Amino acid sequence: MPSRTAPFRGHRIPDGLRDWLPDEWGRVRALEARLRALFGAWGYCEVATPVLECLDSVARGIGQTPQDWFVVVDRTGELLVLRPEMTVPMARLAAGHLTGRTVRLCYFAEVFRGRRARGAAREFRQAGVERIGDRGCEADGEVIALAAHALREAGVRDFRIGVGHVGLLRALLEAAGLDAGDRHTAQVLLYRRDFVTLRGLLAGSPARVRDVIFSLPELRGGDASAAVRDVGVGAEAVAEVDAVLATLPAFGVGDAVEMDLGLIRDFDYYTGVVFEGYTRGLGLPLLGGGRYDELLGRFGADRPAMGFAIELERVLPAADALAERRPALQIVYEPQARAAALDVARRARDAGWAVTVDPHPAEPLGGAPTLAFTTAGVRLSDPDGTQREVPGAHWQQIRGLLDGAR
Repeated sequence: MPSRTAPFRGHRIPDGLRDWLPDEWGRVRALEARLRALFGAWGYCEVATPVLECLDSVARGIGQTPQDWFVVVDRTGELLVLRPEMTVPMARLAAGHLTGRTVRLCYFAEVFRGRRARGAAREFRQAGVERIGDRGCEADGEVIALAAHALREAGVRDFRIGVGHVGLLRALLEAAGLDAGDRHTAQVLLYRRDFVTLRGLLAGSPARVRDVIFSLPELRGGDASAAVRDVGVGAEAVAEVDAVLATLPAFGVGDAVEMDLGLIRDFDYYTGVVFEGYTRGLGLPLLGGGRYDELLGRFGADRPAMGFAIELERVLPAADALAERRPALQIVYEPQARAAALDVARRARDAGWAVTVDPHPAEPLGGAPTLAFTTAGVRLSDPDGTQREVPGAHWQQIRGLLDGAR
């Protein structure tokens, strides 16, 4: 039994998870409404997957040992996991249920990571799309262009999307003479920007290849490919990025996208072009994605695919202007006037007002006008304290007064 003197902690939630208050959640929903309309306009159909997945299924897709996932055990003893990302569940869904030549899907969902630094978020809400069933520069270009339009639709004006290719780094690490295990280690070190340890791992590699690997983080923009072409490694990957970038001006996003040959994604299932979107002053990507042509094959359907996910909490600060703000109205009533009060409340809601209705008297709703229905008549109280008698209880007459007060 808890001590009577111990502070009450029943309202706490797990570290790294959060509650959403009405204004915050309203902004999230407004942002999602915009993105949902955009994805639909591009032909992407919304689907949903369970928040719990079978552990072996997710491990098969990601190809990694789960070290930072929320793992639970059900009554049968089966290990389940709170989905740590959405690409694998979408690939599983498509492999098991959808057989069309080209399938365009989108989603809005939370993902979870179990072990992170104290205070870091362990629950993320994402919006994303997956284009499944075809490959090529036009397909890649469409997905990257949609990512750029999604950031614009979210209200992010100052952003850049960098496009790279996983094949380039893999070719460079192979040319460096590393075995498969060391190649994976080197990729992790590059992702973590641990160049001191990486320098030791590459000590015996050809100097020209080593120099290009260490210069990868700076290989962005129009001249990025020159250094790679000089060393003669990964030319096909660079040419593929060039071809994808050439498709983007026609989508109206050419000025927002650039080559980024140092781009490294955090999952191993990517097979081709990868990309991330950044904005000024935020050191984390707003969105990320890429081509994963072998992932569906792990679920029995050998089909190419490409997609991206937006981190909604990172985009949200730029989406303030999108917040849905319906005009608020408080209605209070005495028992004899209840029917008239509820009739006006219904008409006001139909007209787009957010209306609360309570028996009179009630605590004032801050910042909102109040309509009081009593046996003596109807009285309108403005937020500044001004009060007016309303001659009659007809919605059109009341609405005229409310519109005039705004």
